[in-house]
Amino acid sequence: MQQLFQNLLVAGQLQADDFKLAKEKGVTVIINNRPDDEQVGQLSSTEAKVLCDELGIEYHYLPMENGKPLPDGLVEQVSSVIDNATGTVLAHCRSGMRSTILWALGKVSQGKLTSDEAFACANNAGINLSNVKPMLDSIQPET
Repeated sequence: MQQLFQNLLVAGQLQADDFKLAKEKGVTVIINNRPDDEQVGQLSSTEAKVLCDELGIEYHYLPMENGKPLPDGLVEQVSSVIDNATGTVLAHCRSGMRSTILWALGKVSQGKLTSDEAFACANNAGINLSNVKPMLDSIQPET
């Protein structure tokens, strides 16, 4: 789990034990951006929801399929969950990349961060957004 921004952590695929660790780190909301059945043996969204319910963590299943077009409204949904959270949010996918991309697209398109600022936050968390930097630049509102 890496600190990405203020109240946001990102991570790769979570295992059952990671949910308790997340709770201990103050996580109150988990966003799962990884589609079910992407890899054999991964924890399903249903199993993750049960673990979150047991720990009192709010859970959102908002998958982004790797290499497929971005579903309409997904960036806005992820942004809304993060912006309205009262505690720390943990967003995860296979590696943390898709979760970081969704966060960056939201922050930049809303004008809350510049593309350079979002890129730097991701870089500080160990996630390289070089492949999507041109897209972030293109959606940045004019100042």
